[in-house]
Amino acid sequence: MQLLTRLFTPSQIQQIVTTDNRPDVLVEESDRLIWQQTKDGKYSVREGYKVLTREQNDLVDTQAIDWQLIWKQRKLTPKVKIFLWRLLHKGLPMAANLHRRINNFTPTCQRCNQENEYEMHCLFFCELSRQVWFAGAMGIRVHELPLDIVQTVTQILGQLDDDGVELFANTMWEIWKERNKVVIEHSIFRPQEVIQRVKVGVSTGLMLIQPQRSLIEETSMEKYEFQNEGWQVLVDASWDIGTKSGRAYVVFDKGKLHSVGLHSSNMFDPFQAETTALVEAMMYVYDELKLPRLITIQFFSDCYNLVLAVNQADITDVPSWRAVPMVNQLIRRMNEYGQGIRVQHAKREALHQAHALANVARRCSLNFEGPPQMRMKQLGGLTKEIEEKFFQRVQEAPP
Repeated sequence: MQLLTRLFTPSQIQQIVTTDNRPDVLVEESDRLIWQQTKDGKYSVREGYKVLTREQNDLVDTQAIDWQLIWKQRKLTPKVKIFLWRLLHKGLPMAANLHRRINNFTPTCQRCNQENEYEMHCLFFCELSRQVWFAGAMGIRVHELPLDIVQTVTQILGQLDDDGVELFANTMWEIWKERNKVVIEHSIFRPQEVIQRVKVGVSTGLMLIQPQRSLIEETSMEKYEFQNEGWQVLVDASWDIGTKSGRAYVVFDKGKLHSVGLHSSNMFDPFQAETTALVEAMMYVYDELKLPRLITIQFFSDCYNLVLAVNQADITDVPSWRAVPMVNQLIRRMNEYGQGIRVQHAKREALHQAHALANVARRCSLNFEGPPQMRMKQLGGLTKEIEEKFFQRVQEAPP
C-alpha cells in the first residue's frame, strides 16, 4: 500500500484496489502481448502496414514557410536550398527517424550520446550545435527556440533580411555536414571549424554558386540540335506514384537515329528512375555497341541534381539514398573514360523523343534495346503504326 501511495493519486489507488472483485480479472489466463492499434489486441501484417503507412503520410506543416524567400535567394547554393527543402519536409536521415523503421538502428545522437537525434536536436539542441550558434555571428540562444523544426525555421526566417537568411541557412548546412563526418568518418565535431567555414562561405557570396550555375548554363539546351558529327544520347524517365517507371534513351550518330532503348520496372522515386535510365544508356553504348573510348559521347538528361552530382563527383546532396550506388557507378565510369564521356543538362523540351518513349515504356511495360527497325518487327496493329510514325519523324529531322 505504501508503494501505491507513492506512485498514484487516491482516486487511482481506489480503482486499483477495487479491481480485485471484478470477474474479468479473476479469469486465470497466461500473459500475452497486446497490439494497441487494434480493438482485439491482435497483430497482423496488414495492421502493421497501416501504421507504417500512416506514419509516412503524416503531413508536415510547411505552408507557413515563404518558399520564395529561399528559392530566390541568390546567395544560397543549390545544395543549401535542397538541404533546406529536405529538412523542412523531414526528409533528412536523422537517427531517431531511421530507428522508427529499422529497429536495431541506434536513435541516439552520435555526437553527444545523450539524446535521440531529431531535427531540432541535431541542428540546435545538441551541446556541440549549441556552441556553434552561441559563438557564431547570429548569437542564437537555442533554449528559447520552439521544439518543432518547421516552427523554428519559420520564426527565424521571418525576422531576417537576405544576408541573415544566408547566414542562418549556411550555419545549419555546415553543422549538418560536420555531423555527417562524425557519423560516417568517425571524426571529431569541432564547433570552431564549423564557425570558420560559415564565415568563409558567407564572405565569398556568389562565388560559391557561380561554378555550379555555369556548369549547367553552358551545357543546357532549349531545343536539341542534330549535329553532323559525334554521338549524342538523349535520356529520360517517367514515373508515377504507384512506383511504376519507364525509362528510355535515344542514340544519334552524326545527327541520324541509330538505336533506342526502352525499359520498365518498379522504382521507389523519380530520381532513382532518372539515375537508372542514365546507367542503362551508358551500359548499352559502351557494353552493347562497344563504342571506343577515344570518341566523345554526350549524354543529355533533364535531371539537374543528377547532372550536378555526376560532374562534381559528389553524392552529398543526392535526394534518393536508393540511387547512391548507381550515382557512384556513373562517377566511376566518368573517371575511367575521362574526356570521352560527357553528361550534360537539357530541358525536357529538348528530350521529347526520349520522354515520349519513357512514357510508352511505363504504360506498356516495354523492354527493348536496338535499332528501331528491329522494334517494328516485334509489333503489330495500332502500336506499330504509332511507333512507326514516331520514328519516321525522328529520322526526318533536319541535320
